[in-house]
This record gives sequence, structure tokens and C-alpha cells, in this order.
Amino acid sequence: MVNSFLDSECEFWRMTEGLVARCKPFSCLKDKQIDKFFREEFADYDYQMLGKSYCFITREAHNMVAAFTLANSSVRVDNMPKSKRNKLNRKIPFSKQRSQYPAVLVAQLAVFDGFSGKALGKEVLDFIKSWFIDPLNKTGCRYVIVDAVNNPKVLEFYKDNGFDFIFSSDEEEMAYMSKSEQVDNVEVFRETRLMVCDLMTIKSNK
Repeated sequence: MVNSFLDSECEFWRMTEGLVARCKPFSCLKDKQIDKFFREEFADYDYQMLGKSYCFITREAHNMVAAFTLANSSVRVDNMPKSKRNKLNRKIPFSKQRSQYPAVLVAQLAVFDGFSGKALGKEVLDFIKSWFIDPLNKTGCRYVIVDAVNNPKVLEFYKDNGFDFIFSSDEEEMAYMSKSEQVDNVEVFRETRLMVCDLMTIKSNK
């Protein structure tokens, strides 16, 4: 992240309750759920080993700038429609194809109040991608996935940052989720959309 705000102005930390207590108060008022998560819930998720949170803090003022939570996940292809399964599988050598592929889920991502307008969401995603294509990364991870809030502004943000839909519509995704997670709700509008970034594309361009 050469010449980026996070690289030049911030320090990167594993997010803990002790660290938060040493920082100035922060908020993310544009998204009350994310605001509540990073102020009240992230530590319990960490304790339960459901997700680990990380943050960027300004070096001098100790302001919380941005944070994200990661969890292990996978992209399942075994019960996808054939066309979707083939779309993902054709990028994998035949001998390595399998029913699911390793992925990391960006479960939460926040840029805190006072730091908007600096394209920091992009910087955070670039950091995560670089982290998982690093040769020293301790686990195999082919994809970064997000369950993005289903509104045009959020979806466009992830598209602009190298993510794409696995499914072409809410209806198609609902049918897949019903099979894989036994979801009883059959409404065609989903509150979130599953999006994926293929890290091999980034690695190949390095």
C-alpha cells in the first residue's frame, strides 16, 4: 500500500478490548449494525472463534480509522447450477477441481466517522487481498467473499474493487442458499448478495 493513507498515517493492530479502551471514541453512524458490532460485539466473536477483527489507528492521535473482521469460509460449487459451477471450475486445473474452494469471508468492514472520502474502503480491501496472496500466509485461500448489503451503492463499491456476483439474480441466489443452508424464506429479494474476488487474478498480475 505504497503512498496510501493507511500505510503512511496509521498502524495496523489486532483489535482487542484493551486496544479500543486506549483509543479515542469512534463511531460508524451510517451503519448502526456495524457501529454496534465494533463497539460491543467483536470481542465475543473473537472469544467464540467465529471471527477475528483488525483495525487501523492513526499513529499520533490514536483515532480508530477503519476495521474489518475475517472468518474462514468456502465457495461451494457442488449444488450450484451447472453453468455457475462450470464458470468457477474452468479457472481451476482439472486435477485440482473439488466440491468447494477455500475462501476468507470479510464479515464486517467499517470506515469510521471522520475518515470518509479518502477511499479507505478500497485500501482496506487491497490490504486484505495482499495479505492472502502473500507467500507467508499460513493457509490456502483462493477467494475473498463478502455478503454485501443489497443496495446499489454498496454493490457498486464491491464491483469497483474486483468482486463479482456468483449468481445473476436474487431469485437464483435464493434457490442456492435454500439448498445449502436450508433457508425456509422464499422471498425473491435478499437483504445481501454473495460476491467473490478471485485472488489468483491478483496474484497473476503481481
